[in-house]
Amino acid sequence: MVAAVTTRKNGFAEMAYVGETPWHGLGQALAAGADIETWKKAAGMDWKIARSRVRYGEGPNQQIFEDAHVLFRSDTKSALGIVSPKYKTVQPGEVLEFFRDLTESQGYVLNTAGTLFDGKRFWALAKVGDDAVVVGDDRVGGYLLLSTSCDGTLATTAKFTTVRVVCNNTLSMALSKNMAGKGTFTLKHTSKFDARDAKDTLGLATGQFAEFMASARTLSKKTVTIAKAADFVESLLLDTKTVLGEDARKSRQFTKIMDLFKGSAMGGTLMGAEGTMWGLLNGVTEFVDWNARSATVDARISSAWFGRGDSLKTTAFERAIAL
Repeated sequence: MVAAVTTRKNGFAEMAYVGETPWHGLGQALAAGADIETWKKAAGMDWKIARSRVRYGEGPNQQIFEDAHVLFRSDTKSALGIVSPKYKTVQPGEVLEFFRDLTESQGYVLNTAGTLFDGKRFWALAKVGDDAVVVGDDRVGGYLLLSTSCDGTLATTAKFTTVRVVCNNTLSMALSKNMAGKGTFTLKHTSKFDARDAKDTLGLATGQFAEFMASARTLSKKTVTIAKAADFVESLLLDTKTVLGEDARKSRQFTKIMDLFKGSAMGGTLMGAEGTMWGLLNGVTEFVDWNARSATVDARISSAWFGRGDSLKTTAFERAIAL
């Protein structure tokens, strides 16, 4: 199947990364601390979004439709989407420029960046400081993700997220009531993106990560029986409409999440994870990140970061904290 990571005709994949090779083995490896100009080129984010009024018809009969613009790539001229004249674009290079001062003076380290679906979506992810320990050998790292689209499918979103080291499960950080509105910035394409506004809204990452880690440690001390875990998963799948028109407990989703909770998950038998709410939460996150059905691996990752998968994980954490 064709990967969602944009691949040019010459085979160049529009993705760059630091550290381990990403999910498809695509993209260019960079050294930690590479400058923004290097990232733009290596991640294939050195082109711009151009726009033109929609034209139709041929020859002397050609007409211009004033109420719609086509967005297209400046390098290949490939169409990206049809939008209204009021649609405000965020350029691929702007996404990386967002991290310039953060990486140069505030200790952030870019981790991955690239484009998806022929350039219709693009993102950059940077690590925030060092990993922290939940309990024992179970470590979590904090990250800042900025993503957007140029086809109207995704608002410009900056949010703090976490990655569990043992399994690379991802989970949004801004979940508790005290963190509401602090860990996520969202802007529709009807307004112009201002990096300073985004950073002011997000605040300092250190406080968000500290609160997340406190919540994770609390969950690692909360034991959960198989029966209570089954009730939790059933309710989660039904209320989020992840399972429709069937007995939730007979669904593939329910069976897989419960198997992960019972010990098959990566890191599932670590101290603080086995038989706890932290372990159950990571059963849900591992299912979304690694086992949910999707047309391609990249499409599943897109859902886990930006779409229904991310929403399912967020709801699971909110409910776990509420308990």
